[in-house]
Amino acid sequence: MQSEAPPPPSFGTFPFGVGGLRGFGAAELRTFAAVAETLLPGTQLEDGQDLGLSARRLGLASRLTGLAAGLPHETDRVALRAMLLLLGSRAGGLALHGTARAFEDLGPTEAEAAFRAMSSSPRLKIRQVAVTLRRVVATLAATARPGERHTPVWDVMGYPGPLGPPPDEPRRLSPVTVDRPSTWTCDVVVIGSGAGGGVAAAVLAEAGLDVVVLERGEHREAADFSHLQHEADRDLYATRLTADLGTAVFTGQCLGGGTVVNYATSLPTPAEVRAEWDREAGFSGVFEGAEYQRSLDAVSARLGVTCEQSEPWARDRLLEAGMNALGWRAEVLPRNVRGCPQDERCGYCNFGCRLGAKQSTLRTWLEDASDAGARLVVRAEAEQLVLEGGRAVGVRAKVRKPSGKTVPLSVFGRAVVVACGAMFTPVLLQRSRIAGGAIGRYLRLHPVTGVWGRFEQRTDPWGGVMQARLGAQFADLDGRGHGVRFESGAIHPVEFLQMQGWAGAADHARVLRSYRHWAPIAVLLRERGWGTVRARKVGPPVWDYALDAYDVRHVRQGVQRAAQALAAAGAREVRSVQHVPAVWRPAAGEPLGSFMGRVDAGGFGACQTIYGSYHPTGSARMGSDPRLSAVDEENQVHGVPGLFVLDGSCFPTASGVNPMLSIEAIAHRGARALAARLSRPG
Repeated sequence: MQSEAPPPPSFGTFPFGVGGLRGFGAAELRTFAAVAETLLPGTQLEDGQDLGLSARRLGLASRLTGLAAGLPHETDRVALRAMLLLLGSRAGGLALHGTARAFEDLGPTEAEAAFRAMSSSPRLKIRQVAVTLRRVVATLAATARPGERHTPVWDVMGYPGPLGPPPDEPRRLSPVTVDRPSTWTCDVVVIGSGAGGGVAAAVLAEAGLDVVVLERGEHREAADFSHLQHEADRDLYATRLTADLGTAVFTGQCLGGGTVVNYATSLPTPAEVRAEWDREAGFSGVFEGAEYQRSLDAVSARLGVTCEQSEPWARDRLLEAGMNALGWRAEVLPRNVRGCPQDERCGYCNFGCRLGAKQSTLRTWLEDASDAGARLVVRAEAEQLVLEGGRAVGVRAKVRKPSGKTVPLSVFGRAVVVACGAMFTPVLLQRSRIAGGAIGRYLRLHPVTGVWGRFEQRTDPWGGVMQARLGAQFADLDGRGHGVRFESGAIHPVEFLQMQGWAGAADHARVLRSYRHWAPIAVLLRERGWGTVRARKVGPPVWDYALDAYDVRHVRQGVQRAAQALAAAGAREVRSVQHVPAVWRPAAGEPLGSFMGRVDAGGFGACQTIYGSYHPTGSARMGSDPRLSAVDEENQVHGVPGLFVLDGSCFPTASGVNPMLSIEAIAHRGARALAARLSRPG
């Protein structure tokens, strides 16, 4: 799968992080201020009402340097500077929006027209500039300044912000401090602590093995969850973009990984997918077998998976009502929670569950591992695997101290388990010169877009159970298991501003003011196509992924059906999740086909339709053929004894459902096999 055009320098993560950065000149800052003021001018509504949302009043330009400091790579900062320098020149203006003037020299009407032209350009690289700058402006506007707990935009939106301070309670885990260069030995070193690594660590430690767990991210528990998005993004997430900047991929980067920030949706691997995995992998009864089922049952029991704590919030009630009205089926979503209050507090648990209800690996498997003697190390970045005679014997890492300085840590063991997730596991393998043509191939993102509905009644889209209902009516659109599922989810201001797109300042202000009346239906694609992950000697990895025409047809049908469901539920306005959104008002009598014609005109490509991914999988997949897969049926890397992969990168094909239980079942089954192997005499 190839992107539409060669990408510009990686702009891998925005808008997350704070800190100091020297490098933006006065010219770049003036250009950014002009862009921000175009997107958020002082007087925004048709009637001239001033909502007080001027980018100038909000001081967005003064915060750009701090935002850029949090980007993960210098190439990202270079790319952002380059965009601003280009837009701030006459030649760049001519190339980007057809006006040979610097952006800051355009009048308000001209500037809005120029930004519209960039956003809808047929050229990907021009759209990339518009999309990047809009994302940055939206993020700065919708997040509180560092050290503060409020931004004026929330007042206009009616968003309450964090619901009080975090609880004052002690942490339940105590990672080991590494403050000097060290070399350790153990039985198994596990790299990663999320759904794969956390489960593996517990199973191995409880089998009596000496286990060390290395986690790149921070240790955060309930007392640390401020429920401010910029702090959660900094402390709990690793967010990256595909090479074409078309899909934002959100993964957990903290002790407990993605299980700390996910929506608690706990779906087992569908039976038809298990059968497909065995066929694709060349296995007999690995995924359809009793051992995998026992592991699914075991992880479900440890996580407390239940359908009894899935009380729907307004957005899920509307999803269910719309589907029922059309004769479609809505199912109750099972969740891994214990004692969940199922009220407005729940909508914040993608910033970390303060109530201890979500049964992440932080509160389950990692506690089990620690109780069994496993050593946990945080802020530990694995740099290279150590091989001797072709066998994996350890890993070299660097541990970041609170001061920011790093110290080396080498851990040697009888086996090495890599569980860095599908975005980063192949990067570590490639940088360690692990051969294998399938390593880094077959990346699936389970991409999600959606449709918005505005209702007369309040929906308060940030509150309530994160997800409680599932629509699987269109999960098999081709007779081969590829299609879309519908879900919903709590939407906070950053996601709302970014996923609503931009159709002019006045329209944007109207949408912000009606925030409390919007509800989304998310369209999640089980894709047939795949992408790649490639480590580079210099600079960040490249995640190359773009939907092909086959999968786009399914996305389009999902958008159409979701729009129908919202209209059937009573939506007064329906909007596509595109960078230049299409709008439909069903009560006006306009046919659905006209709306879809405008959606088609907006496009389903990169930086046209807005795509996110919360479930990357498949980049080091299981299989019997070393030419087509990375690991065997016991999760050992082909041709490298002692090296195992136990995470979502093992999926042979896309699962089509939220993958946490499948990842944990693979890790549980693989760790049991590894424990038995290491416990055998000799």
